[in-house]
Amino acid sequence: MHTARKHIIDTLRNVMLRCFGGLLISGAAVSCSMMVEELPPCPQGLDLHFKYDYNLERADMFTAHVGGVTVWLFDEGGNLVVKQSQSNTAADSPLKSHDYAMHFDVAPGRYTYLVTGWQKDYEACLREPGAKFRMKEPATGGRPEDLTITLDHVALPDGGIGVPHLGLPLDTLWHGMSAKPVEVILDEVAHDTVSLVRDTKHINVTLRDVDLPSATDIADYEMEIVDHNARLAWDNSVDESIELIYTPYRTWNTEDKTDTPQQTTRSGEETGGSGIGQMAHADFMTSRILWHEQASDDAILTVKNKETGADVIRVNLADMLSRLRVSDDIRRYTPQEFLDRGYDYKITFYLKGDSWAHAYVEVSVGVLSWARRVQFEEL
Repeated sequence: MHTARKHIIDTLRNVMLRCFGGLLISGAAVSCSMMVEELPPCPQGLDLHFKYDYNLERADMFTAHVGGVTVWLFDEGGNLVVKQSQSNTAADSPLKSHDYAMHFDVAPGRYTYLVTGWQKDYEACLREPGAKFRMKEPATGGRPEDLTITLDHVALPDGGIGVPHLGLPLDTLWHGMSAKPVEVILDEVAHDTVSLVRDTKHINVTLRDVDLPSATDIADYEMEIVDHNARLAWDNSVDESIELIYTPYRTWNTEDKTDTPQQTTRSGEETGGSGIGQMAHADFMTSRILWHEQASDDAILTVKNKETGADVIRVNLADMLSRLRVSDDIRRYTPQEFLDRGYDYKITFYLKGDSWAHAYVEVSVGVLSWARRVQFEEL
């Protein structure tokens, strides 16, 4: 009787153990299934942030100025892994967000990158009229050195090579690149920030006659800037092999009331004593301007009197603009850094017949500006 009772108890114990073990296995399976379904993989790759503070304001103006970016990402061997672009549209403006970052879903490793920025989508820029900066891009597996940017240029009827702007400003171009390799590690997102530099420059030239204020007329003059900056390399250095002629994309006259009495113009006509003075204006846009140790290598601004054929103005443009390093907080910049940080320049020349007496050079920085008077001399 005792033996039978023991057998029954052992049998019940084994059944209970098997059932409890089954429940444990089933619960474990359910738990694993829940982990797979509810917990996504850890994020990994690179988040690239952007800023445009390489300017005279030393303020980040990326969200306000840049409307499109293109990034080429290279592996540790210098081979192109991926290219990505992002731009603002009428429906969505991601680049206007102060926390915008471009994500790259890449494997662990060390990466470098090149960046171009535009005022809007690059392909949209190309579809519009006017002279264009055209990119020759590296193919997949290509090298950073394969990226070049060339400004449209054509042979001119009277000689030389010019920029066919068709009366329109150039597209705004920014450049950026990694300062050092960025390391992406397993199951983590690396972060890096690229600082952009603006390559396109706006230059306004104004003429005013000291002796005959009412006689100044933009139609009487030809203006040009001669430089050697048609092509930019991957590292934003300038290929100076092509001499390029820039002409104004816009010209106009303005009038202002003065207390000037009746005068006689150069052609012998009287002004009628209206007291009206006139100024002549021209707007240029150029690619990156370099400052050289040898003055003969710098960009030259020339203004010619159409009637006499005389060069009324001929100045070293890079030297004249860099003289604006006058205030304490910008004097520490080298001439080249100043030229790269600035992008909106104004020069007013005061003429005396077929020469200029002095000029006021001004750089605009938002609501601020710096100006300097430059006497006539060989620049």
